[in-house]
Amino acid sequence: MNVHDKGSELSRALKESDEYKALSRARRELDSDPAARDMVRDFLRKQMEMQLEIMSGKADMNEKQAALQKLYEVLAINPRARDFVALHMRFQQIIQDVYKMISDAVGEGLDPFAEKK
Repeated sequence: MNVHDKGSELSRALKESDEYKALSRARRELDSDPAARDMVRDFLRKQMEMQLEIMSGKADMNEKQAALQKLYEVLAINPRARDFVALHMRFQQIIQDVYKMISDAVGEGLDPFAEKK
């Protein structure tokens, strides 16, 4: 079995998936509405910043979470923005699931400092 061939198969399967196609359509719709696109971009940037802060161990995230929630509530009023964010989150979950499968299968090779069981 050639791993690169399987990787190519996986990338084709992802690109041909209903979820990716729906995300692509939603992206085109979002691009037709610059205000919605900017809101989504701002929301996703702030969400990523918050996730990085959580991972770095910053304790008080309540204020940032509340601000992010308010931003989402405003964003959700626009159907293009709301739909894109929902589809983006769904596709990101698929990518995370695939990565977890890979990690579970060959995790030892991914962490050179892992303790042997």
